[in-house]
Order: sequence, then structure tokens, then C-alpha cells
Amino acid sequence: MTTAPIKPTAPFPARTQSAASGPAAPSVDIGKMFKKYLWVLIAALILGVLLGIGSFVVLRQVYPIFRTQVFFQVLPPQTSLDLEYGKDEDEQERFALTQVTQMKSDDVIQRVVSDPRLQPLGGEWTKKFMSGGTFQAADAAEWLQDNLKVRLLPNTDIIEMSLGWTRGNDVMNVIGLVKESYMLRLDQQARDQTAPQREALEKQITTYQERLADKQRLREQILRDDKVDSLEQRWAAENLELQGIISTLHQVRISTEGAVTQLARYEQELNAQGGPTYSDELINAVESEPLVQSIHQTIASLDAQKAAMQRRGLGPDHRSMVTTDSLIESWRTKLDQERERLLRKRFDAIVDGLRSTIATLSAQEAEMSAAQERLVTRLVDLSRTMTKVDDIDRQIEGILKTTADMESQLQTLTSVMRLATSKRVIVLQNERNPDKPIFPNLLYMVPAGVVLCLGLTTGIVFLRELLDQRVKGPADVAMIPRTRVLGLIPDASEDSATPKDQMHRAFSAAPRGVVSESFRQIRSPLLKQMDLAGHKSLMVMSGMPGSGASTVAANLAAAAAAAGRRALIVDANFRRPTQHTGFGVADAPGLSDVLAGKSSLQDAAVATQTDGLSLLPAGSSAQPRRRATRRPALRRPPHRRDRRLRPRYHRCPPGHRLRRRRQHRQPVRRLHARRQGVL
Repeated sequence: MTTAPIKPTAPFPARTQSAASGPAAPSVDIGKMFKKYLWVLIAALILGVLLGIGSFVVLRQVYPIFRTQVFFQVLPPQTSLDLEYGKDEDEQERFALTQVTQMKSDDVIQRVVSDPRLQPLGGEWTKKFMSGGTFQAADAAEWLQDNLKVRLLPNTDIIEMSLGWTRGNDVMNVIGLVKESYMLRLDQQARDQTAPQREALEKQITTYQERLADKQRLREQILRDDKVDSLEQRWAAENLELQGIISTLHQVRISTEGAVTQLARYEQELNAQGGPTYSDELINAVESEPLVQSIHQTIASLDAQKAAMQRRGLGPDHRSMVTTDSLIESWRTKLDQERERLLRKRFDAIVDGLRSTIATLSAQEAEMSAAQERLVTRLVDLSRTMTKVDDIDRQIEGILKTTADMESQLQTLTSVMRLATSKRVIVLQNERNPDKPIFPNLLYMVPAGVVLCLGLTTGIVFLRELLDQRVKGPADVAMIPRTRVLGLIPDASEDSATPKDQMHRAFSAAPRGVVSESFRQIRSPLLKQMDLAGHKSLMVMSGMPGSGASTVAANLAAAAAAAGRRALIVDANFRRPTQHTGFGVADAPGLSDVLAGKSSLQDAAVATQTDGLSLLPAGSSAQPRRRATRRPALRRPPHRRDRRLRPRYHRCPPGHRLRRRRQHRQPVRRLHARRQGVL
């Protein structure tokens, strides 16, 4: 809705617009669009299902694809006969990916196409590569390279080899030959890889056996020369005595460290500026001294005397009270002095005791350290000979262990080579004759058809809505040049205070409703603009029938009347007049009677129940209204006849009919010439 001034001899002047009020981009309300085209989308969904089913049936008969698969499991390197063995994830993945590449290698493919069993087993697949009675091995190899699919299943050690063609039995035989060619190549690789390892193990076993004989001869020579048997007993006795001395020395050192630490703490407290800090245990011991207990009793007795004098009513300034307070203070001072003296005496005794203990422990530590040094010297001499023998024994033990490990490895390697798992790749599932094609698949064809139809339908609907230039909301009004939005009137269903049958007179029937408040918000700026431009009349027209123009005109006029203005509603919609029905008055006499000269404006205008609001109906239905509009009476607008009625609200036919019918051009031109507003 907008108002625009019109000059008699010039087109509409361009309205000055700010930068922020420029044309807005077309907007599409997804929710409304979905509701509007719901059945179209449902039809597209059904069509997509039918298209998917039809495509499935046709392709199933014309071009089915049968796919057979062979699954291999990649095992970690097996170095023993145990069922469980560790594996390196990175190495395992590298090996698996290497096998994926080798399964499609030129060597394997050439073995397949060169196999004499391929032509009788290939069937129709082999005939595809026959030319002039000769099998084209190069073309077959190229086809296998392109169509043979080999992949490592994610997060597993399983390799999938698959091949698809239109004949299930033929493709099963071909992929079986590929599997056999690959396994033969894998066997040869395993044998070639283990041969150097076996030779190296046998050579190393011979070398270690010779070293073992040399070490055994050297050990026997040392035992004969140094009489190691008697030295062992002496070394054991000396070592036992040394362990006892070390244990005692350790306890002495711990005690010394504790005493030194405690003495340092006490000396630090002695040297502190405020004197030492006494422990609670020390303070309790001093408090139990007889002297301290005697002083406490004296102070308690003086406190009792003081309390007795206070009960007798003696004040703090009485001589006896003053004397007693002085005695109490002197005894407390003496108590502090005696307590400090006794605490210091006990503290000094503790410090002296610690110093004496440290001296005793230090002397004991020095004596035991000397004994330890003597025993260590005797044991060193005994250990030198024992070390030589122990070294030789360890070398002999290492040689024996290494030789045994190598012999075990050689035996394991020989045994592992006889296992099917030694090649690290085993066939987990052999090829099978597929009983049904993988393409077309109804589970994929139907969703594909639905997605295709729904996608195309949604795209067309969205494009149609995007290119639709009809007004659907305030944003669309802002795109029209020289217009502006005065306000927004909600739908009747959004106002619960106003009955739907009273919407024509909503402003009067429910003055506190949402619709009434919306018309109040529009009234003020609208009347202001009409007063500034000198407008006396306002035309209200709609784009389509049933858009609510009659309701807007009636409520705007009622709002103007409520603001103290005298308003006249002129029902100029000769095709479908409704104002007289909304206000409950007769339709004649009316505008057509006034224009035909059969009635005056004062006689035709009818007062309504709202103060200041009058209605000029469309007129008698028996009058030829189209002819009446051509009479000269139209050249004299109603506001020239009655100056008391202002403003006037003209309800006209929808704009899509006005701009197409010649009989309405003249009234619109004359209305423009009178500088009236159009809503």
C-alpha cells in the first residue's frame, strides 16, 4: 500500500528514496512454496518411483551386470608355528597395498590370457575377443586391466578382487584363473625370499659352534691355574661380613644426618632475632614445673580477692583494688620471666644433647668406614679371578643360546614354508557363480528416479517462484518504484478479538484488536501525507477480487472518523459493490444515481453508526452503471458538492480490470487530475 501525489498535466513525480530503500532482491518463502506445490511434489515423487521401477525392469532385461568376488586375507609375517603373532600396522598396510598392485600386474594378467584353459572356460567372454578365429590376448589383457577391481577393504586386512560382466558363469571362471595365477606367482616369490635366509642361518650356526669350543678350553685352563674353588668360599665369607658393616654404617649415617638436621634447626632458632620458638611439648613440660604452678596459684588467689572486692562494690579506683591489680601484674610478669628462663634452660639442654650425640655417631662412622675399606680391598683381589671365569661362562651361555635360537629359527623356517599361511596371503572366499545381477538394483534405481524427478520439479518450481513478479509481501512492495509500505494488516485468522464476520467493521466492532491497532498505525502517516499534499480523496483498489480492498477502505474511514475527521466512503465498485452490505444499509440511492442525476449527494450519502462517517453506496442495481459513468456529472467530484465531508475513501474495482476496460479510463484520469491519492 502506498500514497503518491498526481499532477494534472504531468506524470507521477519520482519519490526521493534513501540508499537503504533501494530495490530488494526477489525472495522465496520455502514454507509457503512447499504448501503451495505440495501435490505437485507428491506427483513428482510418485513419478520418480515409477520411473525407477520402469528403468529397473528394462535394464534387468537388456543389460544386467553379474559380479563375482574373491576375498583374500593378508597375514602378518609368520616367523613361528604359533597361531598368534604380533604385527606392525604400517608394514601390514604397505604389504597389503603391494599385493593389491601385484594382483593387477602385467605378469598376472599375461599369465591369465596365456593360459590355455581361458578359451574353453571363458565362454561368451572369450568370444568377445575373437577376431578371424584368433583370440586377441592383448585386447583381453587390456579389458581385464580396466575392469578387474582390486581394493583393500577399509580398516581390515582383507583384499577384495571383483569382476563384472553380463554372464555370471563366464565371469566366475575368468576371475578364478586370475586368482590361480596370482597365487602361483606368490608361491614363487615366497620360495625365492626364504632361500638366502636358510643359507645364512646354516653358516652362522657353524661359526658359533667353533667359538664355543675355544671358550670352553680357556675356562678349564683358568680353573686349573687359580684354584677358583677355594677362592669362592673365602669370597663368600668376606662378602657376608662386608654386607653387615655396610648395613650398620648406613644406619649410623642416617642417625647422624637426622641429629645434624635437628641441631641446625635449633641453632637457627637460637640465632633468630625474636629468640627461639618452643614446641608445644616443651611448653607443657615447663608449665608442669612446681615453681610455675605456684605462681599460677598465687595469681588465681589474687584474682579471687579482686572478684570479692568487686562484689562488695569497690570500684577500680579504690586503693585496695589498685593494690590488688598491681600485685596481679607483678606476679604475671614474674610468671613470664620464670617461664622464659625454664624454657631456655631446657632448650639449651636439648642442643647440648644433640651435639654430644653427633660426636659419638661421627666417631662410630669413622671406625666402620675403615673396616669397610679393608674388606673391599680383600674382595677386589678375589673378584678379579672370579670375573674372568664369569665372563667366560656368560660368553659360553650366550653362544649356546644363540646357537639354539638359530637352530630353532632354521627348523621353524623349514616348517613354516610348508604352511599355507607362509605366503602371508590366503584365500578367504573363493569365486562363486552369482545368482542375481548387481545392476540394476531396485534399491538404488527407485531413489535415483525419485531424486531426479523431485530435483527437476523442485528446480522448476523454485525458478518459477523466483521469476514470479507478483506482490506477496512488504518486501515485494518495496521493489515497486515510487511506492512505500505504510503498514501491514494481519490476516483475519491472526486476530482472535475480532469476529470474522465483523472484519468489515473491525475498527468499530473490536477497537482493541490487532487489526484495529494496525489501522491506527497506518492512519496517522496517511492523513499527514494527505494534508501536506492537499489531498481530499483517497482511492483504494486491489490487484485481484477478494483481496480485502472494501475492508481496508471501511476501516481506514472508521479510523479517520475516530481521529475527529469527517469521512465519506464512496463505493465506486460497480461490478461487485459490498460497502452497503458491510454497513447494513440499502444500495440505492448511491453513486450511480448521483452520476445519472437522479439523486443528490446529500440524499444519497447515508450516515453510519460511527460518528463522523458516512457512506455513498454504489447505487441502484437497476441503473446501467457503465453508461452512467460516461455522463458529465462525473466531472464534478463529490467533494466539490459538500465541503464538510473530508477525507473521502473511494472503493474501486480491482486494478487488473481497471487497466483493461475503456469505460474506467476516464474516471481514473479525472481522479488523477484532482490530485487525489491512490491506495
